[in-house]
This record gives sequence, C-alpha cells and structure tokens, in this order.
Amino acid sequence: METTRECKCCFGIPDVARKVHKGNLKCITEHDSFVVNCLNHHVLKLSNYEYMQDNGPIGDDEPVNELYRHLAYRRFARFIWKRLGRYNRRILPSCVVDAIRKQFPSQQYCGFRYPGEEK
Repeated sequence: METTRECKCCFGIPDVARKVHKGNLKCITEHDSFVVNCLNHHVLKLSNYEYMQDNGPIGDDEPVNELYRHLAYRRFARFIWKRLGRYNRRILPSCVVDAIRKQFPSQQYCGFRYPGEEK
C-alpha cells in the first residue's frame, strides 16, 4: 500500500475479522460473498447501473477497470459495514485492495483519502 495507514490486515479490523472467523477462513478474500460481489465483472456492471441512477452518468472516458475498482470497494464496504457515506469512510484491508487491483488493474492508483484530503 502507498501509506502506512493503508497497511491493514483483515484480522486487524474487528468487523472484517468476525466474518473471517465465522467462515473459518484464512483471509476475507476467500469469503464467497467477497469473490461474488467484489471480483465479478457481471455483478459490478449491474452495480454500475444502480450507481449511475443514484449519482448521474459518468464520463465516457472513464476507464472500466477504474470504475469497477471503485464499485468493488463500495460493495465491500457495504458487505462489512452495511452503510457508509461521504463523511463516514473506512480504510479497507490491504488484502482486499490488492485482490481488487489484481482483478481490475490500472497504471495509477490514488489510494485512500478522507473527505477534503488531497494527494
């Protein structure tokens, strides 16, 4: 990860660790719900339609992998914390970010930012 604050193990985040332990897994990225909801491009394509309905259209020049990463991060947050928002953000486990980045690669990543924080 780009910064120290982003280096979080899934076992170090209590809400995530509960799902790992409940599923008797070694990592949250092994959880069926993570694989189906965050790494499946068909699911993310449908999630994109919902996102556009709620937030308006995105530019045609938006790279699809960047869009799918954004949606996958949102879906993971919903899977773990149910509801977050603009001023209620959480740092995702490094393993989750890495798995999503491998599935939807890019040349550039912006990393985690709190609202109003610039890189």
